[in-house]
Amino acid sequence: MPNYNISTIDRIGDITRGIHVKTGVLANTAYFDHNPDVDKPLFTVHGRIRIIGLNCEAVTAFAADASLLKWTFESTTPVIAAADISAVSLTVASIPIGARIMWRGTAVATAPDVSATQASIAVVTDYMDVGLTGGIGIINSHATIATQASGTCLFNLYYLPISEGAYVEALI
Repeated sequence: MPNYNISTIDRIGDITRGIHVKTGVLANTAYFDHNPDVDKPLFTVHGRIRIIGLNCEAVTAFAADASLLKWTFESTTPVIAAADISAVSLTVASIPIGARIMWRGTAVATAPDVSATQASIAVVTDYMDVGLTGGIGIINSHATIATQASGTCLFNLYYLPISEGAYVEALI
């Protein structure tokens, strides 16, 4: 039996790690095996937020195919073209269940870490603010080599609202 009720535990989590939003479980054939250099929408951002964590988690093992992943942000209201929020990862071939592709921080030239086990930890070097006060935007995944024949994943976002009323919704 936990020491605190579940709602208290959840609130402490929000305060210490940020608000957590995740996608549903996705087939890699849809999110890695698509036309290269096409953004796939993950999260809608309402207002300005501070990203404190972003990752792609293997729900089932990935195929031995060479896929590369990065993340982008685009503003839809007002319309502003997509910009990178990470560099391209190393290959995500054959990552096992529970392993993650992890965003590392504000340097857009920094590649996400690709863990080989469930226990790997990437330390975020700094946070990144995205979005506009009163605006709407999208955080996308972006495969630059589009081959991943099997496996499933989900994406996790940890954030803090910066502008009044800011929040994030998973699109999928």
